[in-house]
Amino acid sequence: MNATKQIIAYGLTQEAALAAQRSLANTTKCALENITITTEPTIIYALSGEESSLVGVKAHATDQSQWLQLMPLCRQMKAQNIKFLIIK
Repeated sequence: MNATKQIIAYGLTQEAALAAQRSLANTTKCALENITITTEPTIIYALSGEESSLVGVKAHATDQSQWLQLMPLCRQMKAQNIKFLIIK
């Protein structure tokens, strides 16, 4: 993996972001300390596909309001060709 690219765990709360980090660590076999944690959507909106190798977005399938809040973020990542994974 290119050293300039990063793996990011995003959630609406710190707990959700930490859960995304753990899931990404298991999925990618990457150390927890190598995965950036954030609850700030502005960080995700500022990314480009060249900067990020993967973004994990924590969403609860049963929480419709949270899911709807995440959708614009997902559309932005698709538009920027950023790989992302919805973690339920």
